[in-house]
Amino acid sequence: MSHHILNRRIRKAGAAALIAAASAVALTACGSNDSSSDAKGSSSSHASSAAKSSQSDASIHSQAGNKTGKQATALGSGANKTQVASECQPGTLRGTLDSAGTSQAEMNHRGTFLKVTNTGDETCVISGYAGVALEGAGHTAIKTTARHGSTYFATDPGTHPITLAPGKSAWADLVWTTTGAGTAHAKYLQISPTGSNSHSTVAFNHDLDNGTLSLTAWSAKPPING
Repeated sequence: MSHHILNRRIRKAGAAALIAAASAVALTACGSNDSSSDAKGSSSSHASSAAKSSQSDASIHSQAGNKTGKQATALGSGANKTQVASECQPGTLRGTLDSAGTSQAEMNHRGTFLKVTNTGDETCVISGYAGVALEGAGHTAIKTTARHGSTYFATDPGTHPITLAPGKSAWADLVWTTTGAGTAHAKYLQISPTGSNSHSTVAFNHDLDNGTLSLTAWSAKPPING
């Protein structure tokens, strides 16, 4: 065999070896890139899931906090309402008679206003009808009939709560007739703002039929028909 032919074969074999080696390196490099990509993808996926989970937990805690806050506010509101809505205690109320600058005299009907004032230090609520009882000379008891509802001069506002700050008053219309039927000679009037045994006794020098009084429920202002 000639030297020229032998040299060509050696060169071809060397070139083939070089190509094979280069291919192997390329394949190794590709495999390395794919593995790195998978690792990064997996790491990114776990990080995303963890972030979403953290956000979800934060949202749940936030919602729970909001609900708790709302409940606390509601309870606070309820407590305030309970405090404001406490009933007036009989010992802090004073009953009087007051014309409120209005004359109630017509067709054998006479009238005036009951006035109850909160003499306590706290705001309270009163409602309903006052208790009334007539007394004669020497504070002797007179049989008394009290009729609740509208009077000759005023429309009954009906039972409803009235808030009385310290020093504030509520009103009710008080009316009787003077036809001479079974006349009762009254000298005093007991006024019980809440209908309890606690009462104020005021001068009431009037003759009235059958010891009968008509009165409206308590109102925030003097009730009278215009």
